[in-house]
Amino acid sequence: MKSGNFGYLFAGLLAVLLAMPFSSNLPGGGRYSVTLLFCFFMLISVWSLAASKRVFQFGILLVVAISSLVGVNIVFGVSYHLQIIESLLITVFCALSCFIAARNVFIWHRVDLNSLVGAFCVYLLLGLMWALLFRILQICGWASFTGNISEQPDKVFPDLVYFSFVTIASLGYGDISPIGGLPKMLAYLEALIGQFYLAVMVASLVGVYSAGRKRQ
Repeated sequence: MKSGNFGYLFAGLLAVLLAMPFSSNLPGGGRYSVTLLFCFFMLISVWSLAASKRVFQFGILLVVAISSLVGVNIVFGVSYHLQIIESLLITVFCALSCFIAARNVFIWHRVDLNSLVGAFCVYLLLGLMWALLFRILQICGWASFTGNISEQPDKVFPDLVYFSFVTIASLGYGDISPIGGLPKMLAYLEALIGQFYLAVMVASLVGVYSAGRKRQ
């Protein structure tokens, strides 16, 4: 089974994350522009990583569904139910890409530049998935945040992405804090998973590299 080229996935994630802070200035409603940009690059990523037609077709269906929901929200106005469905589909999209990348790094046990990029992509996808979970809980009214976070619905997601990556990296700036038991639980679980992932990733890559050197 041929491994994918994680450069496309990394380029797509980097473009989305760099565009996120400036989303409010983009055409098409800011948040919708970032979502469509995300769909475009992630479609390329799934196409480059998918080892079967079923995975590729599933990725296309997700992109079409997410793009359609964005279009409905733009034309008919924002619907919180559609926002929840849209966020859930994007989370599934991230999980699919994360699974494909993690399989190449931790199951196929390759140590090269492509695998290192794939391992970094998994880390970025985990941070993005947690930000989406925080947003879903916020839309449902099950989570709230205090501190330096926007109160405008179209501008809050970039702040949640920032909070998610600060949490997964265990930086602990404290400028944004969760309120309530559920978001606090997710926050410390994200911090634990982030540190555990880095430890496992380094140990796995070093182990495979050492085994390769012994065979030589």
